[in-house]
Amino acid sequence: MSENQSLASLTEDDEIAGKVRRQLEVFPQKFRELGEAGQLSELFRSPKKFSGARVEQAPEVFTEQYLIGPVLHGLGYLSSSSAEYDGTGPHFIRQPITYRKVEPKQPDYLLKNIDPAIVCIVEAKAVNRERMTGAKTHASEDIREYLEEDAFCKYLRDTKQRYLVGIGTDGFRWTLWMKDIHTGEAMSHNPKIDISPVIRKVASRRDVIEGDFSSGASDERELLAEEFVPAFAATNLPKYVKSVFGEN
Repeated sequence: MSENQSLASLTEDDEIAGKVRRQLEVFPQKFRELGEAGQLSELFRSPKKFSGARVEQAPEVFTEQYLIGPVLHGLGYLSSSSAEYDGTGPHFIRQPITYRKVEPKQPDYLLKNIDPAIVCIVEAKAVNRERMTGAKTHASEDIREYLEEDAFCKYLRDTKQRYLVGIGTDGFRWTLWMKDIHTGEAMSHNPKIDISPVIRKVASRRDVIEGDFSSGASDERELLAEEFVPAFAATNLPKYVKSVFGEN
């Protein structure tokens, strides 16, 4: 199959995955710029704590700026302060104060204009603070608190919104939490996706770190399109959430 034929056969999810993959280049390139490719390799190899001193920035802020924000952009949520944002469509607000009167603890991001029935918040942590298993799931713990907070959910229920969706992430690992505010039903089995293998492939292909990751951009795109994009992309998240709760 020629390259043109291959591109012509791409699905919408493939195209979104391609955008995410391109955004993933920002993170390793920043480590290269700072001369800290070695620390990036360490983050991939082990659950070692991310050292902010070596990147001259707080680890969580660095992760948000160079990994989580770009990934959200690739998924279709533009920054509300971006030149590309025209005032319409899905976008994210960092450090929102929307719910400060009912919830003293505010989320790191609020995703807006996704669906009238959905409120979606994001809790962000520094890389390697959210593991796939075990006790080290700091972002997920914060999201779980929001879903269980009676005052917060009662306020949302009074606004006629139906679903509270929370995304917990450290940039490498992304978990989607969902709750039907009207019935109180929360999903106990939530998609949790580790995209660090893709980021590692991107970093290797861009010669930021060493490694035998000879697969091309199309393979990286395919990995994202299979699991990550179907649940987390702005165009997919509403129907994914509603289908989980049996809404057509």
